[in-house]
Amino acid sequence: MNKHNNTIILLLFTLGCGLFIELNFRFWYCFMEQYMMFQTTARYFMQHLTEPGGMTEYITEFLSMGFYYPLCAATTIALVLSATSYGFYRYMKACDIDKGMFAAIIPSFLLLLFPQETIAHFITLFAAITSAAIYANIKSDKWRWGVGFFMLTALYLLAAPANLILALLIAIYECIAHRRYWVATAAIAWSALLPLLAMNTLYIIPLREAYLSKHLAHPEVELPSIMWVIGVAYPVWTLLVYAIRNKRLITSDKWRARVQYISLVAAILACIVFKIDLMEQPYMYDYYAREGEWKKITEHAQRYGVRDFDALIYANLASSHLGQMPNNFTRTPQMGLYGLYPRETKYYIQNILSSEVAWQLGHVNTAQRTAFIGTLGSRRSIQPRLMKRLVETYIITGEMAVAEKFIKILETYPRYSAWATAQRPLLNEEVAAATDWVIEKRNLMPQTDNHYDMQNSFPAAVKAIITDRPQNKAALDYMLTFVLMYKDITNFMEYIAPYKGEVLPKLYQEAICVYFAAQLNEQALEAYKIDPAIWNRFTNYNRNMQMMTPETAYKMYGDTYYYYLQYGTTPEPPKIQE
Repeated sequence: MNKHNNTIILLLFTLGCGLFIELNFRFWYCFMEQYMMFQTTARYFMQHLTEPGGMTEYITEFLSMGFYYPLCAATTIALVLSATSYGFYRYMKACDIDKGMFAAIIPSFLLLLFPQETIAHFITLFAAITSAAIYANIKSDKWRWGVGFFMLTALYLLAAPANLILALLIAIYECIAHRRYWVATAAIAWSALLPLLAMNTLYIIPLREAYLSKHLAHPEVELPSIMWVIGVAYPVWTLLVYAIRNKRLITSDKWRARVQYISLVAAILACIVFKIDLMEQPYMYDYYAREGEWKKITEHAQRYGVRDFDALIYANLASSHLGQMPNNFTRTPQMGLYGLYPRETKYYIQNILSSEVAWQLGHVNTAQRTAFIGTLGSRRSIQPRLMKRLVETYIITGEMAVAEKFIKILETYPRYSAWATAQRPLLNEEVAAATDWVIEKRNLMPQTDNHYDMQNSFPAAVKAIITDRPQNKAALDYMLTFVLMYKDITNFMEYIAPYKGEVLPKLYQEAICVYFAAQLNEQALEAYKIDPAIWNRFTNYNRNMQMMTPETAYKMYGDTYYYYLQYGTTPEPPKIQE
């Protein structure tokens, strides 16, 4: 196949990769970006330089900073994969495998279909394949062997386990192109021996970390099976293609090129259409939350529905930010407590959600604790987004020395350095006390010590806030929404009683109507400002509900609390510790 066709195939693959990542995994990589933290200090560089595979991680963290922005992850990954595929093409050509660019890009589809938490495996494969292409295209035996020995050693120190993949590719090349089996044996033996030598001379590390690096295979985390598949894909594919190198199913170059174009486009389109990412919606909402675009969350949830608990928590949080939580009650599914606050705080997004909800409600202690846990649970205990939250909470509580410690760390991270420096004046208590957002948050905090934890004692923790701070509308809406979800009208009336005479949202007025319809106490009802239209609609519902089917009732009254009360499924009661 001529160079023109190879160029077209590589270009199509590059564009297809970028489109696939942007459409399917933009928010995935944007979310994972916050678990990378590139730092500009010399100490940070030396730390990575002095551990196996450290420079791969250093480059990964540098590139990942841009993943927060649209198209950046797609462009970066597409270019790295295309460069890897081009290097593999040059390597196969040196192995006397003239199958063209189409055959060279096929193993790269594994990287698209099985994304990991970082792009470290992309960088590792790029280093291994590029080094193999350089090695295979050196004509002089002595120069090639010397360069190969140097690259195997350097790749172990800088990009392990790229050295293991390179050793396999060197061995395959030497066996195929020159029948020098002793060189193949020496390359594999040296690559396998390097980690053992390093363990006894340079590093004090576990065996698995010595071979695979802690960035791809942390000793405390089970190595995904797909990592082994990705690791051997290029060597195994080389052998398979070499075995059929002389076979041509389509003899015409023109038709073979057309079939390859069509197959490549079809494969990429199939990946885009059929790839299902169950976490896409929560990661999308997380991105909008970081941007402060709360309206986009509520609009998306109402238009496309909510698919899981994490997304529902973000939808409720967005409604709270916009002051629309009562209005959106009937527009989103109600799953009880776990649609308001995470069931557990084991996973990355749940720690962020826990901190976000607590921060919104003014429960600074829980916001701080979950942010700290989320930071400790991240890669090397660094999570810049939650570190920002720690800075904010320590400023609110007046612990300026601790806040300054995290400010210093964030100042070394290019994306947040300007923000961190801007917080330094707030370390002066007088300046902090005169700053609007600090005043606002301190006014939402309980005046007395709130010892409740929101995860284990959600109603009690929120009730303690609104007892001290009745003006905390976010906490009040969360509390009232919680009891209304469980159809607890009695407790709802207890919490709403201090707000008699105020203009209440439609949802609350409807719940009050339900309560007093059973009590038959019109005088007590008059203490609340009930819109006559709301009361008349409720009485019409009571008068006609026996004659309506559930479908008819939904069409006429599906946006009301009394419809939810009669037809909505009561959520499973949470396990609450008082």
